[in-house]
Amino acid sequence: MLKRIFYLLALLFLITTGTSFAQQSTQPEMKPAELKDLLRRAGISMKEYKARFKDLTAEEEQRVEEYDSQGKLKKQRRIASDLVIYQSQLDPTLMVEYRDVKSVDGVAIKKREARLVSLLNRSAKADSVKKELDRINRESRRYDLNYSIYGMTLNQGLPLYENLRESFQFKLDGREQVNGHDAIVIEYQQVSHRPDLAFKFSSLPSELKGAGTLFRGRLWLDPETAQLRREVREMTLEHPSLSRPPILMRYDLDYADSRFGFLTPQRIVISTYNHGRTGADKKPELLLGGKVTFEYSAFTRFNVDTPDASLDPPAKP
Repeated sequence: MLKRIFYLLALLFLITTGTSFAQQSTQPEMKPAELKDLLRRAGISMKEYKARFKDLTAEEEQRVEEYDSQGKLKKQRRIASDLVIYQSQLDPTLMVEYRDVKSVDGVAIKKREARLVSLLNRSAKADSVKKELDRINRESRRYDLNYSIYGMTLNQGLPLYENLRESFQFKLDGREQVNGHDAIVIEYQQVSHRPDLAFKFSSLPSELKGAGTLFRGRLWLDPETAQLRREVREMTLEHPSLSRPPILMRYDLDYADSRFGFLTPQRIVISTYNHGRTGADKKPELLLGGKVTFEYSAFTRFNVDTPDASLDPPAKP
């Protein structure tokens, strides 16, 4: 059930201990028109990011952690893969993540190359885009535990989508350093409900009947290019009985410079708070249930002439 929910969330929207950031001195207030233009530029950069991200590949280290209702780690898994951005052979405008899994908890995957060739052959013969991409998705997630996250490298900056921007309120929150780079910090809060952003619950306690979700977060934008250097996004549970809306999911995404002239993912952490209990104040609260962390090597691209950017076929285990 959780796998299906998180997969649908990732498609709908189709965190980092190593990040250093420090508050700088207060900057002059940005005028509303300047802020609006910065967000417009960031939206354009986001579109360009996705268009230029096709055919990229990188080594990916994934760590999945599951916690019990007392907050103790009960299960974890490490998955090493070659991440490939797969472009549909039936509709080139559609791209998905494909994970060619190399090892699970240090144990090499057998017959990996043959499995990849078979998958590509079967996908090429699919009679619909849905069947083609479903095969890629299933193969990529076959070693995941109950917390399966998909599509986060392809999709960033939720409130920057042009059709969603009016549902958010933005404000300047100064400047900070992110991994040695200057960044403009924008704080945002979802101020209006919309069906395409709503999380639908299958069941809720009677005291939370009618609860909904809203997003809030921060964006760290490069001053020159308006590209995202970091994003923190939180989905909160909203109900009149809750004075402090608890966090249901938290996304923390870090980006780094690449050889391609645009920022690419470096580390992505998604935390899910799905263990409910009654707190000391007699109010419902949510505790961490699972966390998935992805870390990436430098990205390279397929089908280019430069030898240093080519990708060799998967090595046999």
